[in-house]
Amino acid sequence: MFIAARVREKTPGMRPLAVKASDTLLRFQFLELLLRVAVARFAKTGEVPNASAAVDKLFDKLLSSSEVVERGNKELQNFLALYHTESCDAVLKNHESLLRSIYGCNSGRFDAPGGERQMSAKEFEDVLADAGAFTESFPQREAMYAFAMGMQLYPDELFDVTSSKMSFLEFLHGLGAAAYLRRENVPLAATLEPLLKRVAGSRLLTGMLRMLA
Repeated sequence: MFIAARVREKTPGMRPLAVKASDTLLRFQFLELLLRVAVARFAKTGEVPNASAAVDKLFDKLLSSSEVVERGNKELQNFLALYHTESCDAVLKNHESLLRSIYGCNSGRFDAPGGERQMSAKEFEDVLADAGAFTESFPQREAMYAFAMGMQLYPDELFDVTSSKMSFLEFLHGLGAAAYLRRENVPLAATLEPLLKRVAGSRLLTGMLRMLA
């Protein structure tokens, strides 16, 4: 079902995807996967009469496992409540100039020539890895989770590459999410400050050398 959800029918007038997914699902493909699972589990077995009822049944089952299903939404709301504060804002303002330099120097490796430089998920992960941001509570495999927590939602996630690249504002939120996911028992601003200093120390020179190469 996972493989089937990734298949995209080709027609002569169909535009190519802006982002080519390899072994991952785009958001709309994930929705197709849920539909396929719902139909196979509840409609084809005769438990419900149609696909719509099967999807309702699936979500009822998923919501019964609320600890897993609601984790993302609850964490995002909690993170934003802790991050959108004067203390975190002060930390970001103190480092804004340097963070803009880091963002600019470490973005654009995968952009088309002449396009606006934006930060990819891989570049964001590299920033965190070189800064030693990962801990036992925030392992490297959750770098993409922090990336996703920092991103806005976009109307077109299929043909517009913007939805898969970080703007500077999204980069700031991604760094905040990384600090939050370290789950240190201190105010978020107290985790954010040393993290930004480590990012600055490890990535600014690396990015500048890459741009000169």
